[in-house]
Amino acid sequence: MNDLGSPPSVISADLRVIASGSAGNLSILTIERYDDPRPTHVCIDLGIGPRTLARRLETHAPDIDLDHVQAVVITHPDTDHLRPTWCRSLEARGWPVFAAPSHHAALARHGVPGTQLRPLSDGGRRVSVVKDLLDVTIALGPHDDHGSAVLRFGLDTGPTPTTIGWATDIGRVTPPVRDLLAGCDLIGLESNYDPKLQSASQRPPFLKERITGGHGHLSNQEAKNAVFAISDRDRLETVVLLHLSRECNDPEIVRQLWKASNAELAVELHIADQDLPLDPIRVFGAIDSGPADELPYPDLMFDFRV
Repeated sequence: MNDLGSPPSVISADLRVIASGSAGNLSILTIERYDDPRPTHVCIDLGIGPRTLARRLETHAPDIDLDHVQAVVITHPDTDHLRPTWCRSLEARGWPVFAAPSHHAALARHGVPGTQLRPLSDGGRRVSVVKDLLDVTIALGPHDDHGSAVLRFGLDTGPTPTTIGWATDIGRVTPPVRDLLAGCDLIGLESNYDPKLQSASQRPPFLKERITGGHGHLSNQEAKNAVFAISDRDRLETVVLLHLSRECNDPEIVRQLWKASNAELAVELHIADQDLPLDPIRVFGAIDSGPADELPYPDLMFDFRV
């Protein structure tokens, strides 16, 4: 980050969730900066393949040019967060891939070139992802054997950075995760399953236990409780709910759960989808919003602010 008193680097920043779910996760943070007419893109996970991403960008985000990607941040090495089909593209493009050191060996087995792997520090230290523009701090959340990196991005938007919290594939919100996400302007958090649908599903008992046993995924209620517990009511503006199960969840169940609490937490709420990218979410900077009836996907976004 720039020193206190230096002019900010960022004009605006937008988040696009391209895919979110067990079939693949990929989001793109797009940053417009004062010192470069070209946008800077940072990918969060690469859980859909290059061809699938190219098709979705062509249809839904033709302004995103992958030649302007400057970094990739990987939450954990499951194949729905790093698709092995990226192997050749990563090598050809030379993108630095930031991940927790404990995940590097698995990512290398998936084909990430070792020379492109960069460590993220699990201990509160900020790591620069794009110099003087974007840094990341992580805490490892419980997920299967090796955990999932919960991310806190800091954007150089002035004396007080704009912050984005990102937590997907975590079995529970531990104190380090809670502390990391506290005070963020935007939180992206998984809301994986509805307990009743999970219990009634035909999934084998061992899988249900893996998902619900504290090292798998968060339920809808657990996600909502977490946001209420960690949020700064004066600062939090946007919540993005991620990684909804197709079999054991329903966006309408999630909507109704959050709608019941609209008087307690005034936020703009987005529900991510596996196949349909969300419209860009403004993280920082002024935006010209058209009439509500012209929103591209009004069924996937609703605003609780009064």
